[in-house]
Amino acid sequence: MSEMSRDLDGASINFFSEEVVEILEKACRIFSRSFQPQYPLIIKQLGEGTVIDINENEYIDFTSGGGTLLLGGNHPKIIEAITKLLEQKNLFTFPKSYNRDFIEFIEELLRVSPIRDEARALILDSRSEAVEAAIRIARLYTGRRLIIGFTGSYHGLTLGAQSISTDIPTKWKRFEEAPGFVKIPYPDCSRCFFHLKNNECRRDCLDYLEEFLKLDILENTGAIILQPLRSDGVSPPEEYLKNLKKICRENKILLVVDESLSAPARTGRWFILDYYNVDVDCLILASQISQGNPIGVFLSRSRLLDLEPNYLEPEIGGNILTITIASKVLEILKDEGLIERAERIGRLIKKRLEELKEELEFISRINGKGMYIGLELGEEDKQSRILGRELTTECFRNGLLLKIHRESTIVISPPLNIKEEVLEKGLEILDAKLRELYRVRARF
Repeated sequence: MSEMSRDLDGASINFFSEEVVEILEKACRIFSRSFQPQYPLIIKQLGEGTVIDINENEYIDFTSGGGTLLLGGNHPKIIEAITKLLEQKNLFTFPKSYNRDFIEFIEELLRVSPIRDEARALILDSRSEAVEAAIRIARLYTGRRLIIGFTGSYHGLTLGAQSISTDIPTKWKRFEEAPGFVKIPYPDCSRCFFHLKNNECRRDCLDYLEEFLKLDILENTGAIILQPLRSDGVSPPEEYLKNLKKICRENKILLVVDESLSAPARTGRWFILDYYNVDVDCLILASQISQGNPIGVFLSRSRLLDLEPNYLEPEIGGNILTITIASKVLEILKDEGLIERAERIGRLIKKRLEELKEELEFISRINGKGMYIGLELGEEDKQSRILGRELTTECFRNGLLLKIHRESTIVISPPLNIKEEVLEKGLEILDAKLRELYRVRARF
């Protein structure tokens, strides 16, 4: 890797120093080798869409802190809320007592929830725990064991969540799945499992599901878990999701939707389900709602959470700091118009990328909604993975942080409150590096 980077004004700067090297060497010695951050970046300060490292190098952050800092870092209203909480000297965990702040947070969340029925909430410690809760509740409520998921999805790191995930196959190849889980093809119309073109589409994936359910397992299927925005930006078509709900309703199967990536507000709606106008039984949210602080939120129809005491008892179940931040995030999203802004900014980003796709043939497809966009290079082959790594490395050297998925899909998901001039600079860097890579590739 080059020892030079660039700040936002284009000046060359050194991002390696003795202090950085020392920290990286210690991390390599003491942490699990599975801990491998994408960048050799040691952060000193966060801004609204920018990151400053300990050498005072500034980067534009198109990853939202790796996917959890919905509002970037150091939003003044969040800092104020944390400061007031610390001054009260009343930090505690939720299971130990009732608290008005927890109640008001859930009341506000239920007000915007797409669940069209009386609903309840369960606060847990992570997305993985929320998925595990969904699995247990589905099996308890329906009396059925089988849980169906979709290929290319990711739901967490616990055993049940892993068993329903296939997002990155190499992660799971050394793990034995738990029994009672089945994956079916995700409705990815631009890369159809049945090799159909859009004008030929007969919704064979829905027929596949219905036929699958008839194979003597219909009576043993408790839930279908869907990620309506995958890590690569792919979402199901509206007709599919509506028909999926119909199939679930007719067969008394619970429909569980994992909106950990897409909500709140990331896609230009409170929930991506708001685009579909589809009612679901259960909904999962995670640490994006709390600015990266540990939380898993399970929302469902009230009857599903009519459980005996302590049936599901989290270790912590949300702490007052996390809930304070999550409440303030909901308030800021509403008061600052960031939901509508996410849709508008997302359209601008996608338009820029679509124009690039017309010029650069190695951009194979662009997916996503709002401010979560996946730009795929090639067809997930070896050459595409090399291109993906080269692009993210070159952008990093020039002051832009990008998240990479499966090494060939570049994920663009800036904080919702990123300044437009900062966003523009980031897009300029991305544009220049894509063109540069294309010119280099064209020579061979």
